[in-house]
Amino acid sequence: MHSDSLMEYVLVNFRWVFVVFFLLPCTVMGKVWATFEKSLWSRRRHTGLDHKKKVEKIQCEIRHRNVYSPNRVMCTARPSWRSMTLAEMTYKKCMFNINVHLDEMISIDSYNRTVRVEPSITVGQLIPILIQSGWTVPVALELEDLTIGGLVMGIGLESSSFKFGLFHKTCTRYELVTANGDLITCSETENPDVFESIPFSYGTLGFLTAIDIIIIPAKKYVRLQYRPISSLEKMQSCLISETLDTENNDFVELLVYSKDEGVLMTGKMTDSDQTTKNVNEIGRFYKPWFFKHVESFLILQKNAEEYIPLKDYYFRHNNSLFWEVQDIIPFGNHPVFRYLLGWIMPAKVALLKLTQTDTIKRLYNEHHFIDDFILPISYLKKSIEKFHEHLNIYPIWVCPTVLNPGRGLVHSHASVDNMYIDIGLYGEPNASNYNSDITKDLELFVLKSKGFKMMYVGTHLNIYEFKKMFNHCLYQSIRMQLNCEYNFPEVYDKVNKKVRR
Repeated sequence: MHSDSLMEYVLVNFRWVFVVFFLLPCTVMGKVWATFEKSLWSRRRHTGLDHKKKVEKIQCEIRHRNVYSPNRVMCTARPSWRSMTLAEMTYKKCMFNINVHLDEMISIDSYNRTVRVEPSITVGQLIPILIQSGWTVPVALELEDLTIGGLVMGIGLESSSFKFGLFHKTCTRYELVTANGDLITCSETENPDVFESIPFSYGTLGFLTAIDIIIIPAKKYVRLQYRPISSLEKMQSCLISETLDTENNDFVELLVYSKDEGVLMTGKMTDSDQTTKNVNEIGRFYKPWFFKHVESFLILQKNAEEYIPLKDYYFRHNNSLFWEVQDIIPFGNHPVFRYLLGWIMPAKVALLKLTQTDTIKRLYNEHHFIDDFILPISYLKKSIEKFHEHLNIYPIWVCPTVLNPGRGLVHSHASVDNMYIDIGLYGEPNASNYNSDITKDLELFVLKSKGFKMMYVGTHLNIYEFKKMFNHCLYQSIRMQLNCEYNFPEVYDKVNKKVRR
């Protein structure tokens, strides 16, 4: 065997050795430090004054740049390895980096039912605090390391999005530092056009410094029902039917395990204790990965119902990073591994990225696929057939979301609210005709289907195709209004594949 081929074989098939014996211990140290930080954070009394001082530092940095380096466009100094995407953001190397250290919760307003947070606070930090206070957010993402700012500046959705829409639709107010160093606020009544333009803008209109999010009362459990389905046609019809039942459903999610088999899940928040034997604490480290647990109902071909603690439900896909961990640690769901090392999982994505060699990056590009596409719900069958032909990746995550009409970058193509689905594809393609160039074809398929693509891994679309997918009319107007030209790059300059690898 050629030495290069041997090296590739080892990196692909035995990377788990490096992950288990190096990255997991590093993850332990990271968790210990995070617990220590949390303890210090809980003892501090955080006030609007603390936040104001941090924002003033950002304003000073921007004004310093405007005097001494006005020819370089700005972006945050947050290193790309700290983001959840596996892509490296090479554009940061040639831009002026502004230090934005904003990662705390500012306040909870129980009267107006909002929580005010800084953009770098993670879902894993925010949700436990809210639940402990008796509240939650309408759209709670399932991966703990996702930041609130990332969900606004990119796209965030969850199994409750069929009721509430994308994450940014639950936000009522943004605070933004502009290219001139000015601090502005925007909402549906104050600077409404700026408010509508911020979602999906990827930091190209200014630096987001605070977000107000709607909160709703938290309940103790989610009553989750599992329904195995054995045809694509029925999956589509049943999913549409369940999204219409907003009275009985708080959560709707579909996992597709093959072209003709899937499990539809519907959930309802409840305080009912029921019997303890019906409660499944899936967040326990020794529990099977959630997608494997769901698959068991497909194998048995039986409907089921159980009660899951609210926090456990929210982070149900976290321990296995959906099903990405199984490609790195094939035996990660084995009971012995879960009981011995499951409490450490998952290894931090940041550490995985930080320790990637160029060879591993190339192999991921050639043999691994990860992307999310948002399409009209009526395209479910057609889309699964398309992705089966070109990728043959399973499981597939299907999450319905309502899109509202509007003038922002992402909105319904209809004049009224419309139901869409997010189709998440994560893993190693098994299609015989797969090659990494197929991504562009899939993006064009989504464009022709009047859908959208998430941009965390970048896009192969050219600028004209990109602007056809995302309406730039209002966005360009607001860029002129906020003096963004020559100060901030455009969205495409931060998401095209030439600057993300």
